Amino acid sequence: MNTEKEILLVEDEPMLRNVWEKHLTRWGYRFDMAEIGENGLRQARKNRYRVVLTDLILPHLSGHDLIQTLKKEQPELEIIIVTGKATVEMAVEIMKAGAYDFITKPIDFIHAEMLLKNCMEQRMVQEDSRRLRQRTEDLESLKELKEKFIAITSHELRTPVGVLNNVVEILQKEIPSGELGRLVSMLSRSTSQLVEIVGKMHELSQEKSDKLALNLRSIPLLGLCREVMEEFLLYLNGRGLRCDLHVPGDLVIVADRAKFRRVIRELVQNAIRFTPDEGSISVHAEKAPDGKLTLTIADSGIGIARQHHKRVFERFYEVGALTHHQSPPESFLGSGMGVGLSIVNDIVAAHDGSVRLESEIGNGSRFTVILPQEVPRCLEPGLPQTYPRNFHGTRGGRAPLSQD
Repeated sequence: MNTEKEILLVEDEPMLRNVWEKHLTRWGYRFDMAEIGENGLRQARKNRYRVVLTDLILPHLSGHDLIQTLKKEQPELEIIIVTGKATVEMAVEIMKAGAYDFITKPIDFIHAEMLLKNCMEQRMVQEDSRRLRQRTEDLESLKELKEKFIAITSHELRTPVGVLNNVVEILQKEIPSGELGRLVSMLSRSTSQLVEIVGKMHELSQEKSDKLALNLRSIPLLGLCREVMEEFLLYLNGRGLRCDLHVPGDLVIVADRAKFRRVIRELVQNAIRFTPDEGSISVHAEKAPDGKLTLTIADSGIGIARQHHKRVFERFYEVGALTHHQSPPESFLGSGMGVGLSIVNDIVAAHDGSVRLESEIGNGSRFTVILPQEVPRCLEPGLPQTYPRNFHGTRGGRAPLSQD
């Protein structure tokens, strides 16, 4: 809206126009003036004001006709009528026509100032609300476009990325060592990252339809955690990261196995991504006396500033993108889509649980998953409940995994 001028005054009496001009100037408003209704209508169509102050009795186009025309063309425009006919019937007629209010003659300019102030404030509130609604609609449209893009892109990429991954696996078998073998290993790592990204995109595209569909069963938690840690052993060994696993062998949870495995995987991967070489990661779980289960993944990494704690669970919000601006940049930081923790939060919420973050810059991070666990008597664990006490090995070699 063009807000060069806020008010249009339509008044055919020169003396009264002069009085209005003095008061409007003193009150600090920017305004234009018109002598007759036709000129007022032309100016309102050209400049778009917030408020029109108009006399009711005007030559040619009356104030009443001016109200009806302007309210039809600009419903958001506020109109205040100035009239000498202060009857109840006239007031009702004016308000029905769409006017904000009316001022009677002779004019009480103290009352007029307050009325105009209230009218202007209401108009500004309406404008703010309209802008917020428009921004919300724009964000919803952008969200739909982004989701459509992710769905189409993941669908188109899955086949060629799968073929590429298969070819790389064949090359690794055919060229196991030497300079070419090193290049193939680099290609394999990059391909694995690409496969993971496409997989996340596919999960995002499917999330709306199946994120609440849980296939609940009784699961020994230690086996699930060890399974995830085995997947990351190469990363842990290659960067000298120590990982300690403290999960009771008899601790059983009721959850969707595939989805809860994803929770553990995302949190462990997040810890690896933001922990320097030779750092440490721990996975700890216990059952509280009130029946709740807590699973905590902690690291000795760079930590997360407090102002980011709530936003890290938002989709597409990536703290790593902010820390990359450090000088010098941390080489161990990996990039991502900013969806991992969002997925964690959604899955845990679907299990009626919550995720708590404790972290500060330079002191690592602790993500704690809290589940209201009650194991039904009718469910039996789907896997054995006893496991070896630990994996043997040293830091930089086979990562030690131990449990209480």
